[in-house]
Amino acid sequence: MRIEVVRASVVAVLGLALLVAGCAPIDAQPSPTDGPSAEPTASATPQPEPEFVDGGTAGQNRPYFEFLLTGMLERNPEPSSETVVNALVSGGFDKASMQVTADTTPVGQRADSILVSVLIGDQCLIGQIIDSGLTSQLADVLGTGRCLIGETLSIDW
Repeated sequence: MRIEVVRASVVAVLGLALLVAGCAPIDAQPSPTDGPSAEPTASATPQPEPEFVDGGTAGQNRPYFEFLLTGMLERNPEPSSETVVNALVSGGFDKASMQVTADTTPVGQRADSILVSVLIGDQCLIGQIIDSGLTSQLADVLGTGRCLIGETLSIDW
């Protein structure tokens, strides 16, 4: 009895699969059109560049933080830690509020990534540069009053 129920279930599933497969189009390639091509769509209005919000929160300044670092990476896909900090400083961020990790390992190899942070109020803007790309996040200040854990460079330039 149990084998018959299993066999009936298998037959039902296979039948349903064949039915669904029959619904797929035979020719998946698009057919050419006789008339003119679709009308061009209106180009999107360019978004204004983000700006530094003096006295603003970390969240308010995150788009500008990302904008500065992304622009820097377009010009220099493998920046040094100093270049990263200088890009943010030139955009108005306070160097004294920053932390950055080293761009080289203790044995002189290029680091896999560079972390940079800016402390604004009780929030941290944190950016990670890895594979010539950028990820960022907002985070609460650590109990140490800092944004990054571990060894960071002394920003004395």
